[in-house]
Amino acid sequence: MMIRRGTLGIVVPSVTIGIFAVLIAFSLVRLSTIEEDMRIEATQNMLWVIARSQVASLKLQQAASSRVTGVGEPAEVERQLNNLLSHHNVLNHGPQRRQMVEMGFADALDAMEARQGELWEIVSGLEAGEEASLLRLNAILSRYDAALARAANMAMIAEWDSLGSKLDNSRQEVSHIILSLIVIALTGAGMTFYLVRATQSGRSRAQQLESEKALSQLLVTSSGEAIIAVDRERRSTLLNDAAAMLFGVTAEETLHCPLAAISGVFGEDRVEAVISEALDGHSGVLRDLPFSHKADTGPIYFDLRFFPMRDGTGIIGAIMFLSDATEQYRAKRDLSERRDYLEEQVVLRTKELHAALERERSATAIYRNFAALVSHQFRTPLAIVDSSLQRLMRRSNRLEPDEILERGGQARSAVRNLVQLVDSTLDNARLYAGQIEQNSVAWDLDRLIADTLERQAEEMPGRAFRYANGCPRLVLCDPVYTEHIIVNLLSNAAKYAPPGTAVDVELVSADGYGGCRIINEGHIDPDDREHLFERFFRGKNASDRNGVGIGLYLARSLAQLQYGKLSFEILPDGRIAFTLVLPLADAACSATQ
Repeated sequence: MMIRRGTLGIVVPSVTIGIFAVLIAFSLVRLSTIEEDMRIEATQNMLWVIARSQVASLKLQQAASSRVTGVGEPAEVERQLNNLLSHHNVLNHGPQRRQMVEMGFADALDAMEARQGELWEIVSGLEAGEEASLLRLNAILSRYDAALARAANMAMIAEWDSLGSKLDNSRQEVSHIILSLIVIALTGAGMTFYLVRATQSGRSRAQQLESEKALSQLLVTSSGEAIIAVDRERRSTLLNDAAAMLFGVTAEETLHCPLAAISGVFGEDRVEAVISEALDGHSGVLRDLPFSHKADTGPIYFDLRFFPMRDGTGIIGAIMFLSDATEQYRAKRDLSERRDYLEEQVVLRTKELHAALERERSATAIYRNFAALVSHQFRTPLAIVDSSLQRLMRRSNRLEPDEILERGGQARSAVRNLVQLVDSTLDNARLYAGQIEQNSVAWDLDRLIADTLERQAEEMPGRAFRYANGCPRLVLCDPVYTEHIIVNLLSNAAKYAPPGTAVDVELVSADGYGGCRIINEGHIDPDDREHLFERFFRGKNASDRNGVGIGLYLARSLAQLQYGKLSFEILPDGRIAFTLVLPLADAACSATQ
């Protein structure tokens, strides 16, 4: 038995050290992979090769121009041509050629290759005053330069994409390394636990030997550790002073009494089980045994060590040692709670970092597309304003009042569209940054709808708005944001409805909510319906209309900010309906009481 335990004591630390070595080697390999990956990336610079070819082409054109003006030497022109062809050779062979072909510039390389003889012919016959030859040379090289400029742009984008991919891979490798370090820490904790257990086990065996060897002395002398001895019938044969004080009894009154009469703790299943093991000849330890002497005080914790008592013929009973382990128990509990907390924090932080990375990638893609869209939408109303003002300036002396009003109206309409576009863009930016706050009050929705419809009818005299005023209906909302939502829905309905059709508005209410439904005739492609409330989304029927695709997204966000809802549906008669509902003021007050 001692040999097996000694062998185990060697094998377990050896295996643990082996795991340490493997994990550390794994981490070093991962770090080496990251370093090698980034170093190789730094040497594969296609942009440098293209740039050198462009520079060589420009120097050739400069040398040729100097030769035609009589300043330069023929040898310099030929040297610059050789330099250009040398760089072109590098670009037209090996991996550079493959990448140029992948980017779609094979024709430019082949054309330059085919015209090398013509270039030599031009350069050889280039003399002072030969402007026609210079123009031929510049015509050949300008097309080549233009292709190289486009290729440089594409190569730069490709290198940035490749670098982004490498960075993603590096992050993944770092995650693996962090995981390896965590495993190393856990393995170290396991080894520490094993060593502590081994130390405790060795101490227990030493105490067992010492106890069996000097049992009579231990029973005679007083001890601060509680000691109890029992016979095979589990009756008490000995309690020392510490045990009597612990359980609030005297040694005389408990002599030959069942253990359960001393304390209920000895009636627990696990305690009875360890006593049975001791009577069967096995020793052991029962750790963190709770015991409370008084109901109004917290429990204390004991380590119960038990040993069989033998005479010459066999086992005559068992002896138990109870040592106070309250501080150790609390320390282990605090350590366990702290470890669980740290693990939760690591998992939470990892999720937050991944989420932040995904948000950053999404935001980059969204704003790249958004910038192009906004620049196009800004340009359209500005062009209308500029055109109207130019016509007014050119025909200022011949314009009729009606034409002046018409041109002024066009300019005002374009400016109004531009202002609406700017306001929508700024509102979206504030909403995305979390800078929008709402101030909900009880407000008459019927009056708000009527006032908004009156203004919309003035701005869109060619569109009919139908609304039957209902009774006053108080909803809990921010009037400014609610009006913004209704204006957006009315504007969309009027913009996309067929000419000559009306936009209907009706009040709705259900389950503590009140609101309005805006209905118009028109068509929304089925593929577009599930994306209507996404930011910067524009449907197939919006290509010829102003807008940046944030109106419905902003409207729904403002509705949710006020604890309301904005939904879309196709009515049975085929018309389109957007429904806005907000908490009724009476229902909201009842819920808070």
